[in-house]
Amino acid sequence: MIRFVLMASVMLSIAACTSGPKPAVSTAEAAAAAVSAVPKEGLPPQELKPGQCGLFLWGMSAPRKFSFFKEGTSSDALVLVDGVATTMAMTSAGGDVFGQFMTQMTFVLSASGQTVVATLEPGQLLDGGQRVESGNLLFRTADAWETVLPVTGVRACLPG
Repeated sequence: MIRFVLMASVMLSIAACTSGPKPAVSTAEAAAAAVSAVPKEGLPPQELKPGQCGLFLWGMSAPRKFSFFKEGTSSDALVLVDGVATTMAMTSAGGDVFGQFMTQMTFVLSASGQTVVATLEPGQLLDGGQRVESGNLLFRTADAWETVLPVTGVRACLPG
């Protein structure tokens, strides 16, 4: 039995040595892999221009959907409402300062009277941003039905 274990160990060592180094991955391949890891459902991808900051939030339940985006200097947010990308106007902000954002923000869709309240818990600082440790989006219809979506995400700034 010991002889079998030793033989297996030697054979695995030889196989590991003969497999050689893995080929280098190009930047384009790495970027394509990163993009493919982003959930395809939810809001469309959002781009920041140099000097801009954005708040990106994803739902925490499967399938994880990109559900909320707000650019730092805009008073509007792009919110996933019933599966549709919807622009909502900010009506109030409070709590603590979180980069160019606040930890509690309220948005309204004037056509329907629906509101969304974003409540965020800032997390670890990152190079050029900060994680959203936890939070939720509280969706309230005009007739007072409420749905809570737990979220996580990041606020990020693109250097100018």
